[in-house]
Amino acid sequence: MKIKFFGIDRQYQNLRSEILEITDSVLSTGHVLDGVYVNRFEKQMAQRCGRKYAVAVNSGTQALVFAQHNMNHTVNLMDQEEKVLIPGVSFVATLNSVIQAGNTPVFCDVDDRCHMDLGNFDIALTGAGITTVMYVNIFGNCLDYDKLKLICGFFNPHQEIKIIEDAAQSFGASYKGRPSGSLGDISVLSFDPTKNLNNYGSGGMLLTDDETVANELRDLRGNGRHTGHGESGTNSKMSEVDCAQMLIKLQYFDSWQKRRTEIAEYYVEHLSGFVDIILPEQDTVSSWHKFVIRPFIRSKLINYLRDCDIETKIHYDTALHEYSIAYHFDRPAQMRYSEAHSREAMSLPIYPELTDAEVEHVVNSIRKFYRDE
Repeated sequence: MKIKFFGIDRQYQNLRSEILEITDSVLSTGHVLDGVYVNRFEKQMAQRCGRKYAVAVNSGTQALVFAQHNMNHTVNLMDQEEKVLIPGVSFVATLNSVIQAGNTPVFCDVDDRCHMDLGNFDIALTGAGITTVMYVNIFGNCLDYDKLKLICGFFNPHQEIKIIEDAAQSFGASYKGRPSGSLGDISVLSFDPTKNLNNYGSGGMLLTDDETVANELRDLRGNGRHTGHGESGTNSKMSEVDCAQMLIKLQYFDSWQKRRTEIAEYYVEHLSGFVDIILPEQDTVSSWHKFVIRPFIRSKLINYLRDCDIETKIHYDTALHEYSIAYHFDRPAQMRYSEAHSREAMSLPIYPELTDAEVEHVVNSIRKFYRDE
């Protein structure tokens, strides 16, 4: 493809000398785990997200599992099944993490922005026995967090519902001036290679303001070692090399976000009226992790853009409740928007290394497609 969907190779070429230098520096010390770079990266990320504590782990999926394990401890409901409310549209890791944590997923339909539908949120909560809500800031756009908190409190006045913010796609976004990563009892980040702040392998992070919670999460990632093996855990870490490289990238992150926003604004200005665009909520500054549209005749547009040397993606082609691993869980009677999104939406390239000419080529190709139609 002339215009790839991801720009990982271009990013590496821009940072190559710095990445190789810091990698050699770290490996030359022989100290490759649990060192100064992990600690420094956690501190900088906590500061950026307005949190007191950050705990780096080996993936965003593992972070979601750990967050739920901690919520299970906190809720402490004896002999009661732990039920986690999740949106109908997200990466399958959202569903997998609930199952891996030993919890039961309960599905909530999404609105036209693919966020949990807060207009019908009470229906999902009432009588379902929900103990935790795990909401997703999908495509880099923040959900109306204040409204979510209000509804959770109103419909469950006798039992506090814990909230996990899945900010895997929204690092760099904000809601009413508050950075994504600061909303919820625990927030979760991903450093998958496709993310705005990306590792070359994998990586994730949990963010909290509670020191006890942070220590429990460190126990989970380090086989219980942090508190003397009073609790069990597993091995789930980012290496010193990972974190050193991420610190290099963090220096460029704000300029990358500025470029993403420029591209998004150009797309919005020149594609509005041709395709339906999923835009941020009011009071939200998007991270523009994805630029998602709902075109007329999706497959035909995808093929046309491929002929124009433009790679696109479908996020996500299956609603979570439609995966086979979800079949034995209760399925909601109405998931209209979740199912419609899987049939209608597609994503355009949006990464900082795209040139102005390439962005214009994407726009001009789409406009020509519709004019010829």
